[in-house]
Amino acid sequence: MSRIVSSITSFFDRLSISKKLAFWYGLSLFVMLSLFGYFLYETFHNSIHHNYDRHLRFEAEQLIPYIHTKDSLSINLTGYSRNAALESGVEYGTYVQLYNQHDSLIYKSPNFANVSQPLNTEIPDTPEEYSFSSQWQDLPARTLFYPINNSEGEFCGWLEVTGFEWTRHEEVNRFKRYIIILIVISVAFSILGGYWLSRRALTPVASISEAAKSITATDLDKRIPVNYQVRDELTDLAETFNMMLNRLQKGFEREKRFTSDAAHELMTPLSSMRSDAEIMLRKPRSKEEYQETIQRMLNEVRKMSEMVHLLLQLSRVESVHRSKPDIVNISHIAAAVADQHREDADRKEITIQTQIDPDLQVRAHGAYIEEVINNLLENAVKYTPEGEVKLELQRSSGKAVIHLSDTGVGFDEETQKHLFERFYRANESEVQEQPGSGLGLPLVKAIVELYSGKIRAYSKGKGKGSTFVVEFPLVNDTEG
Repeated sequence: MSRIVSSITSFFDRLSISKKLAFWYGLSLFVMLSLFGYFLYETFHNSIHHNYDRHLRFEAEQLIPYIHTKDSLSINLTGYSRNAALESGVEYGTYVQLYNQHDSLIYKSPNFANVSQPLNTEIPDTPEEYSFSSQWQDLPARTLFYPINNSEGEFCGWLEVTGFEWTRHEEVNRFKRYIIILIVISVAFSILGGYWLSRRALTPVASISEAAKSITATDLDKRIPVNYQVRDELTDLAETFNMMLNRLQKGFEREKRFTSDAAHELMTPLSSMRSDAEIMLRKPRSKEEYQETIQRMLNEVRKMSEMVHLLLQLSRVESVHRSKPDIVNISHIAAAVADQHREDADRKEITIQTQIDPDLQVRAHGAYIEEVINNLLENAVKYTPEGEVKLELQRSSGKAVIHLSDTGVGFDEETQKHLFERFYRANESEVQEQPGSGLGLPLVKAIVELYSGKIRAYSKGKGKGSTFVVEFPLVNDTEG
């Protein structure tokens, strides 16, 4: 048995989804229609018997006046208007037998003389009306036992009335055939219609599969076709695939950009160092010349180290593989970073003013939050010849909002469009004279967006200072 079940299970496992759906459509409809058809058949069948019992009861009540119960039970059908029915043949006759209270046969109708098969009699044990069906003379028969009481109301015998239900059974059988035919046709249409509908519904899956097969690592700009006119689970599936492809494409582009940026930006200092080294090797040089060349090469190495560090930081921040952030106190971090820059600011006679709301908590990595504030403060001090830098950290509408403003070089609208692009540095002499790689602000933007934050930059123009606004979602009180 288990082997048969295993074989059936294996067979259905090999079927396509559309065939499985069509099969289950048909099976479900077959079960429901079969139960409903059985209920209808039984109801109709019982109704037929009930109606025929009424006919037999009428026949019995017509005979009761001709049955005598005084002294002893007897019957005299002289003058009975339906004597012809008691003499008729198998199909239309009414068969009557009379039993006393001791179940002894007293009378039976004349048409019993023409039967070839005795009638099976089931006399009831209690004096109550009783009817049953049987097969008699190869036809369906119905028998009613009608209790007979005397004038004192005492039970004294049974009147048995039997008739044939063959015409009614033909109706029942015809009704049963109609139900079976209806079930077969309905199930067949259900299977065919279910198969057609499932194939039609799963057509987008085939297109998704074909589109997914055509997408390679070098062709990630393709997307799964989405039918927005029909909003269903397959639309959601296609959109999910497209979002996944977007993430994959961004990941590949991020790696390509890192490789390209690193190669491009490291080429210049490497070429400079190679040129210095080749010149120094052409002929002997003085000690001072060697020291000067080594110092230039060391400066280039420092620039490359800073650039590689920032590129790695940027790549690490943008990577999807990162540890779970913690709840950190951004107020403590902001105050500590501001203190670290006060010495550099004092040397340039720049005042750093702070206004920090206490105990603001965000969900992030503490080192990255420090990197954001450090980069912004470092740029503010670096590009402010004189004046002041103001750092504000406040709670606003469920966010920790950083306002960092300075009185430095500022920027115009064109520069504002490119501030957060990699390796971008404004062409102003005040900017170009300062060391930098153009990776600080892109790194800041990547970190802020990593924690669902926002960053904006404002300036009234060149030489009129700048303001950077950073927002991080605060940790809910219940979460904290």
